[in-house]
Amino acid sequence: MIDFSNAKILDLAVHVVGNKSKDEELVLTDTSSTISNDVTEQYIKEYFFSSFSFELSYQFSHETNLSLNELYMYSSTIFQSPNTFIEQSKNIAKHLYEVSTHPNIKRGELYIAFINDCTIDGYETNAIGIFKSETKDFYLNIKEHQGSFDVSCKKGINTKKLDKGCLIFDFKRKIPEKVYIVDTSRNDALYWKNDFLRVTEIEDAYANTSNVLNVCKKFLSKSSDMEKTSKISFLNNSVQYLESHDNFEFDDFANHACENENHCQAFKSYIQDNDLEFKFGESFEISKQAVTEAKKKIRNFIKLDSDIEIKIPSKISAVEEIIEQGYDAKKKMRYYKIYYTNEK
Repeated sequence: MIDFSNAKILDLAVHVVGNKSKDEELVLTDTSSTISNDVTEQYIKEYFFSSFSFELSYQFSHETNLSLNELYMYSSTIFQSPNTFIEQSKNIAKHLYEVSTHPNIKRGELYIAFINDCTIDGYETNAIGIFKSETKDFYLNIKEHQGSFDVSCKKGINTKKLDKGCLIFDFKRKIPEKVYIVDTSRNDALYWKNDFLRVTEIEDAYANTSNVLNVCKKFLSKSSDMEKTSKISFLNNSVQYLESHDNFEFDDFANHACENENHCQAFKSYIQDNDLEFKFGESFEISKQAVTEAKKKIRNFIKLDSDIEIKIPSKISAVEEIIEQGYDAKKKMRYYKIYYTNEK
C-alpha cells in the first residue's frame, strides 16, 4: 500500500534532455523550481503519481558492484545529504543524456523531485521522483475581454499522461530501496529501465506469478505444432490453477496445465532449454492480483482468415470437447464445429 495523501514536494529541479545521437542539447538548471501555490502542487503531484500502478517493484543492480550504478549512487547521496539535491539532479540529467542515443528517444523536460511524508507498506519515508515529459497536448484557453470572449490555443503537459517516470523510496538501509517505473513508449528499446536506471525486478509474489504466465505465453508462441485449441486450453488451465491455488508447485502446475503427456514434456523441455529451472524450482505464494491483471491481457481468440473470431472464456479448460476442427475435402477448406446446449 502506497499513500501520497500527505506527501510534500520539498525540492524540484527541471532540466531539458535531448537526444545525444542527434546532437540535441542538454540544458541544466542551477536553481530549484518554484511551485506557485497549493493548487499547482496538487496538479504536479497528480502528474507525477497517477500513472504508477505499483504492481511490479524493482531494485538497482549492477553486473559487478552496486556502487557503480549511477542512479543508485546519485539517489543515495540525495537521501543522505538533501543539500546536494541540485548538484545530484544535474548528474542524473547528464547520465540520462549519455544513454539517450536510440534514434527514437525524444527530447523533453526532466523533472527531479525530492518528496517527503510518503507511506509505503506502513513505513513513512522520503522518495525521489524522476519524470520525463516528451509529448505535449493542445488546450483551449478562454479569456474575457470587454464583454466578449477570446479563444486561444496553448500547448502544455497533460497531467494524466506521464511519458516516463520512476519513484525511488528510501528505507535508510533497513531494506533495499524499492523502485517503481512508468514507461509508456514502445519504440526506444527500453533505455529508461535498462540503460538509465539499470534495475531488476524484485522477486515477490506478484513478479513470480506474472513471470509464470509470461513464460507460458512465450512457450505457446514457440509451439508451432500445437493446435490453437490446445494452446488456449493450456493457457486457460494455467490461469485456473493460479486462481484456485495459494502456492505454486511446478510439477503440479505442469500436470494441471497440460492436456497430455506430450505437451507436458514439451513444456518441461522448454523450461530446461531456456535455463528457467531456477525460477520454477521453488514453491512461492501466488498473487491473485497478478492473475487478475494478467487475465485482462490474455486474448483467447481463434481468428480466422474470414475475419471471424471465436472467443473462448478462460473458465473453459477442455476446449477440444466443445470445439472440433476438421477439413472439408469438397470445399477444400478447414472448419471448426462448436458444440453447445442452449443459446443465450
